[in-house]
Amino acid sequence: MGLNSYNGLRSYCLERAGEDPDDANGGFYDIFSDLFGQAHRDLIIRYPFIDLAADPPGAFVTTDDITTTTLTIASAGTAVTGTLSAAPSASIAGRKIRPSGVSWIARVTAHTAGSTSVTLDAVPAAIAAGTACVIFQDEYELASDLGVFINGLWDQSEGFVPLRQLEEMVGVFSDPPQAASTPSAFARLTRQKIRLSHYPNSVRRYEYPYIQEIGDPSGAAILTIPAFLRPVLAEGALALLFQMKGDVRQPEAQARYETMIERAIVYEQRRRLGLGQLSHQTRQGGYRDTRSRGYRA
Repeated sequence: MGLNSYNGLRSYCLERAGEDPDDANGGFYDIFSDLFGQAHRDLIIRYPFIDLAADPPGAFVTTDDITTTTLTIASAGTAVTGTLSAAPSASIAGRKIRPSGVSWIARVTAHTAGSTSVTLDAVPAAIAAGTACVIFQDEYELASDLGVFINGLWDQSEGFVPLRQLEEMVGVFSDPPQAASTPSAFARLTRQKIRLSHYPNSVRRYEYPYIQEIGDPSGAAILTIPAFLRPVLAEGALALLFQMKGDVRQPEAQARYETMIERAIVYEQRRRLGLGQLSHQTRQGGYRDTRSRGYRA
C-alpha cells in the first residue's frame, strides 16, 4: 500500500511507533487524522509547494458601495432597527453602514432584499431622519479549503494587492473606512475571511492563488499530494505521534523531518528554476542531484 494512500501512510507511521495499524479501536488509530492534518498544515506554512496549490485559483467579486439612500435610527443600543429611505434590491446583510457626520460604523446583521428595514449590531447614538449614509463591504469570505496565500490578490485591470499581517494594517485601515478604486493591501481576519484596506467603490473581480488545506483524508484512495512530499509528511506525522506518546524517539524523528523538509524546499526551488532535478529517497529523506537522469516528480 505504501504512502500512496492515507491508510498506507497511517499504517506506516503506526507500525514505526509500535502500534497495531489494523486495530481500529487502538488509541492512536482514530486520532491519526488529526496528526496528519497538523503535519500538513506545518508543511504548507513552511513553503508554498506549487503542487499543493488550488487549481483553478480562488476568486471573489466585490460589491459596489451604496450612496443613494439615507438612514434613520430612533435610539442607540444593540440589535437596533434602522430605516433606509430606499430599499436595496439585494440583501445587504453582512455589510456595514457609515452614517454621515459620525466616526463610527455599524454592521448589518439582518436585511431582506427589497426591504427598507435593517437590523444593526450596535449603534452608540440615534441618527436623525434623512441622514446620508454609505453602505459598503470591506470583508469577504474566501475558499473553505484556504490554507496559505501564495502571494496576494490579483485584479486584472489594477494589478497586485499585497497581503499584510493584521498588526501591520493599523495604519492602513482608515477609521472610519474610506472608499478607494483599488485597495492598497489586505489582511487575514480568520481562516476564511479577509479585510481590504479600503472598500471598493465599484464591482471588481479578484483572483488569489493559494495552497489548499487538506480536509479529512481518511478513506482517500489516493493522496492528492505529490510523491516527493509524502515521506516528508509521513515523518512529520510520525514526530507528532511520538510527541503525543512521550516516545524518546521524538527528537530523532523531528530532526529527520526538519532535514527532509529543508531538502524538499531546495528540490522545489530548483525544479521551478529548471536548475536540475533532485530525486528523493523516501525512507531516508535524502535527495541527490539527477540532472542527467531527467527525474520528474
